Amino acid sequence: MNNFEYKRKILFCENIAVEEICKKIKTPFYLYSSKQILDNFDLLAKKFKGCNVLIAYAVKANSNKSILKLLAKKGAGADVVSYGEMSRALKAGIPPNKIVFSGVGKTDLEISRAIEHKILQFNIESQQEFLIIEQLAREKKIKANIAIRINPDIEAGGHPKISTGKKTDKFGVSSDEAIKIYISAKNSPYLNIVGVDMHIGSQILQMKPFKNSFKKIEKFCKELEKNKIKIKHLDVGGGLGINYSSKKIKDITKEYTNLVKDISLRTKKKIIIEPGRFIVANAGILVTKILYKKSNEEKKFIIVDAGMNDFIRPALYDAKHLVKQIKLNKDKYKEEYFDIVGPICETADVITENAKLNKSIERGDFLFIEKVGAYGSAMSSTYNSRGLIPEVLVSKNMFFEIRKKMKEDDFLKLEKVPSWIK
Repeated sequence: MNNFEYKRKILFCENIAVEEICKKIKTPFYLYSSKQILDNFDLLAKKFKGCNVLIAYAVKANSNKSILKLLAKKGAGADVVSYGEMSRALKAGIPPNKIVFSGVGKTDLEISRAIEHKILQFNIESQQEFLIIEQLAREKKIKANIAIRINPDIEAGGHPKISTGKKTDKFGVSSDEAIKIYISAKNSPYLNIVGVDMHIGSQILQMKPFKNSFKKIEKFCKELEKNKIKIKHLDVGGGLGINYSSKKIKDITKEYTNLVKDISLRTKKKIIIEPGRFIVANAGILVTKILYKKSNEEKKFIIVDAGMNDFIRPALYDAKHLVKQIKLNKDKYKEEYFDIVGPICETADVITENAKLNKSIERGDFLFIEKVGAYGSAMSSTYNSRGLIPEVLVSKNMFFEIRKKMKEDDFLKLEKVPSWIK
């Protein structure tokens, strides 16, 4: 997190002290560094220079329009899984011919809109979906670009809830079934076979799963060629993880990008990768304020104003995120261990256990949760009737509220009471 650092024991985001932002924006709020987002994108883009590689940002990681706009200006594509995400990507300036549409449950409306926009490709995940896309393309008399997502039955090594490439997962089809779908698609005048797709999971920190899956997708392409089916795109998915802990772990970025470059040069096909977490995770923090301190015989607690509705990863995935102070105390020897918990009426509303903080911290002091730019705000909810919190973007010495706080009255306006209750 090079663009979040302490200067004179005060946390800065780029050139702005975070406590200055806290004076203008009420906590809790998400805070992003635009420079960090662009640096992360450039780190990949520079390594692929001279290769036919499309970086299709996984919009689900963080779908804020301002972030999409930053990436669009850099030439990024988009991996989307809903019409809402596709609409956001298009409005942010990402062209249709750089958009891939993934997901197992595409609706007829979503498919129709994507066909009309002539997106780069659909990543088809079932026989029935294939038939519906063909039917809707025929009705519109527009050729739909398609790829079939194959399920390679590979263990990615991450949390089971973010595994997507095993036979027991809901994603994709077997290689044998995919071959049958491709042969059927070959005979349709309204389908244009352009690629093969594979995605094995998220937060992958070892090279072995990538190497195994890349071998399988290449082998599958050779099977297609035996059936006289030629493709132009290999979509190898995303999944490149980041280090959330304070411990040093091996960085596989160089090995991963070399593997992608190698398959690009060897196959002479367009390679599509779908990074999300890698681009935005370490570009965001969640700023929160201490409401109360309490203790019992077993634990010391700090209760903050950010809850699991704002940031669900620890409750959902047992995700570990470091929690630190916005302003460091000079006496580093007077530290204690606290469980940082939120205000939601759920035992699971624990941000982290045993955070090491200065014991002098008080009600009203500010803390922050590290590396929450991916799957933080995007997965937030209004549980306990709490409004969605603001998002703030920093660029050098400027900051802007890129999403206003959703007030309680805002979602009450969406609800209607039937006359028979009145």
